[in-house]
Amino acid sequence: MKKKSGLILISGAVFAAAIFLGGAYYFNQRQEPQPETTAHSGVTEWESTEDSAATELTERAVTMEKMVEVYVDPALYDTNAVEETANDYVQVKQTTDPASEVLTKLHRGEWAAYLEDAGDYVKVRADSGKEGYIPKANAGSVTEVARRKKATALSQLSVVLDAGHGGIDTGAESPDGSVNEKTLTLQTAQAVGKLLSENGVDVTYTRNEDKLLALKDVAAFSRNENPDIFISLHYDNFDYPNGMQGFTTYYYYQDAEKFGTLVSNALAETLPLFNNDVRFGNYYVIRETYVPLSLLLELGYVNSDHDLAEITKNDYPDKVAKGILAALEAYVQQ
Repeated sequence: MKKKSGLILISGAVFAAAIFLGGAYYFNQRQEPQPETTAHSGVTEWESTEDSAATELTERAVTMEKMVEVYVDPALYDTNAVEETANDYVQVKQTTDPASEVLTKLHRGEWAAYLEDAGDYVKVRADSGKEGYIPKANAGSVTEVARRKKATALSQLSVVLDAGHGGIDTGAESPDGSVNEKTLTLQTAQAVGKLLSENGVDVTYTRNEDKLLALKDVAAFSRNENPDIFISLHYDNFDYPNGMQGFTTYYYYQDAEKFGTLVSNALAETLPLFNNDVRFGNYYVIRETYVPLSLLLELGYVNSDHDLAEITKNDYPDKVAKGILAALEAYVQQ
């Protein structure tokens, strides 16, 4: 990922600022109203493995949940801004009285559980569990989402793999320009997908070739596929060479934090890199999806001499794949 700031050896406001600057590319994309979502509705040019396309997932109990996406008029925020403002958020009030207490706030594009209409307001349940009211003007169409009972075997799992960047967007680059993120992520996604498929997991890719996908299309595909797990693969870049090293696991929604810990710990066993641990990340592709177990993985710094020497080895994608497979095995056994 381009221009990522450091994620260890910093603290307090400095850490927060680093996360913010690093995430600018991913949270600053203009939001568009989203239609109601149904599986595979009108989405084209996505790639799936042959095995997974022909495999029926073992049936699991399904419940339906109504969700709404938080909407903010694009005229109210700046997609080029480095720092966010109050206009990037919608307040959740205790009652429909505009003067009532603010319980929490939701980021534009974030998803919340829909509870009921209340005049000019909608009652929602935020990811934090807090229930309150937002103006109807800030609530997208109500979307019914299928929630499957937790998988207890790899053969029951469906996973979407997103190879970050692509096409004219090279992503992070090594100091000499010989290594770029878009190539690394595609190689990694293919290695991960191959191993997962061989072990019975239903795998779908957002891209399986060198092409650029808009972030909104990646998020839309994730929602339409509605997999058990969404993983966006990336490689990192610090402000100056050798300023940082290691891999980092990011989540947005609370349900993904525990799963992220499984992935982080498993990768720590297979990767020869420092583990920067699990962290909250305000990234577009994991925020603007209602797939609860969504992660963004930064798998090493391309401008770290140590990391670059490891991530360019032929077997590095396989090491990532083994770590993710181990995490999935631990997840279904919980």
